Amino acid sequence: MTAKSTSSTAKASAESLAPPWQAARHLTLIVCALVFLFPVVWLLLTGFKPYAELFVSPPTLLPLAPTLINFSEGWAIGGGKGIGDSLIVGSISTLLCLLLGFPAAYALARHFPATGQLSFTILSLRMLPPIVPVIGFYLLYQELALFDTYTGLVIVYTFMNLPLVIWLLAEFIRQIPRTYEDAARIDGAPWYRMFLDILLPMALPGIVTAGILSMMFAWNEFLFSLVLTGETVITLPKALASFFLFQQPNWGQLGAIGILAIGPLLVLSYYMQRYLIRSFSAGLGGR
Repeated sequence: MTAKSTSSTAKASAESLAPPWQAARHLTLIVCALVFLFPVVWLLLTGFKPYAELFVSPPTLLPLAPTLINFSEGWAIGGGKGIGDSLIVGSISTLLCLLLGFPAAYALARHFPATGQLSFTILSLRMLPPIVPVIGFYLLYQELALFDTYTGLVIVYTFMNLPLVIWLLAEFIRQIPRTYEDAARIDGAPWYRMFLDILLPMALPGIVTAGILSMMFAWNEFLFSLVLTGETVITLPKALASFFLFQQPNWGQLGAIGILAIGPLLVLSYYMQRYLIRSFSAGLGGR
């Protein structure tokens, strides 16, 4: 009885200490979130400040006279062109990565072991530093008239992201049991129905995750767009860099276009987190 009462007392004591520890943990997480989000909040507030408020001393946190002129001017001097070109190049290259990567990932997952070296060899192509192939691409594009074209940038972004898409999709497809495919073949379903009705729905979280990652890498890429384009194609990272190179930087315009640049990434990150948790949970449950 004494041991039982002692255990009950210890349990009650632990339960009484749980709420303060939980409150401290939540407070710590809130403080960390505020620290990491502060640059984004500062960027947002800077975008709404008129030019005169950008250099006042001491600096003000909230804009005294909020304005939207930074968004309109930043969009007009290159921000709109950068966002549009990045959407075009990123979307097309992501679509090509998924169209080419899914069949390759299926072959890799079904005909090669997960512990083999082929998967790592494919993924290692993504680890190649961009500075290594960029000079070769530049010389090749000059000969093929692909310099400063959407087609040329789509090709190089597809080359850059396709290995990651193949590797990631192969890991997802390995979690789909072969019995589903065998049952479809026994029922007489053609191969394209098996892909459309079985593999694609079950691999959808992996497809969405791979597509989001590919789009994010293409959206943020700077070196290839700087070297392989001129004045016709100007992606968003290159457009933001031009704010510093060719004029005195207007921090209000940079803040406004910076918020427009990271906005889509924040949305994509939210959905990527949801699909990643669902996919990895399913993968761990199947191992």
